[in-house]
Amino acid sequence: MAFQANSPFFAFLTNTAGTATLAESAPAENFILEERLSDERHQDFLQASGFDTTPPADAPTWFAQHFNYTTTRIARRGAPTGTLSATFETGNRRAWLSTNSAMDVVRVETLEGLCNRSTSLLSASDAEWQIDQLLAARNAGQRPPADVAMSLRKWLLRIAGGSDSRPVFVAPFAEVEPILAQPDWPNRLRDALGLGHIRAIAGRPTRVLLMRYGLERVRRAHLTRPDAWASAPTVLDDVARSGPNPHFFPAPESTSQGFGFTVDLAPANPVTTREFLHAPIPYLPEDIARLGLVTADVTDPQVTGARSRHRTQARSHLRHFKDLPSRP
Repeated sequence: MAFQANSPFFAFLTNTAGTATLAESAPAENFILEERLSDERHQDFLQASGFDTTPPADAPTWFAQHFNYTTTRIARRGAPTGTLSATFETGNRRAWLSTNSAMDVVRVETLEGLCNRSTSLLSASDAEWQIDQLLAARNAGQRPPADVAMSLRKWLLRIAGGSDSRPVFVAPFAEVEPILAQPDWPNRLRDALGLGHIRAIAGRPTRVLLMRYGLERVRRAHLTRPDAWASAPTVLDDVARSGPNPHFFPAPESTSQGFGFTVDLAPANPVTTREFLHAPIPYLPEDIARLGLVTADVTDPQVTGARSRHRTQARSHLRHFKDLPSRP
């Protein structure tokens, strides 16, 4: 029953899910609907947060403890290099995923975010110029300039060194390939993957990279792991800057074949895209598939509408839908 088994915390979730603030109600709804958490994992979160005996006083208290938990148990920040995230420990076996390692996957990264993780090895403008050179050479069927290839390789290795052990959200390339044929692919892909944190603010576009690589490289990188390297995402697996992610939605265990599903933020013609987690690997220059600009914002009403459509579509398969508070 996951969090339903803890009456005080579940009562807090139910009350919070009925509030008008999307940033608070959406995560509470997700915690209520979550189906894949083992008793061990949900109890680990409650005990680490102190919510096993006393519910949080308010949403900010919950969010602060969620951040602390995911930082130490999921990202393993401060732990020895190579320490396994709780996502791939045996306590999360219920969410582990057996997937085809021949599959290509994609991930969207912001250029500024990557530069921050590289501890200023390259400025965003320098990285953009070098990536343009890389992609232009590739599109012309040529090798990129040697100095550009070497610089980007060092930059990506520095990014890996500045990263922690958090799992990586990805989607199958085959499922998003049609979107990449659209002229406005950065905005459309952002929406399809439910990446509401990537947005243009006050008209200022956000530069994004589309990364594409094969899962076989992930499998080989983690051959020595005693446990899993791929998993379905749960409400405890995203290391957010503050509280849980309101753009996430837990997938029904009965119909998802071990995958998660993104919430398409587009206001019309939404698509269903599978998503899952894998253990981290360093990027290579060859993984950089595209560079683009996200020029559209994401509003709370847009997210609310997208979640409502997604919830309605999944309703008959959601085991705990009846536990959600009534809506006005």
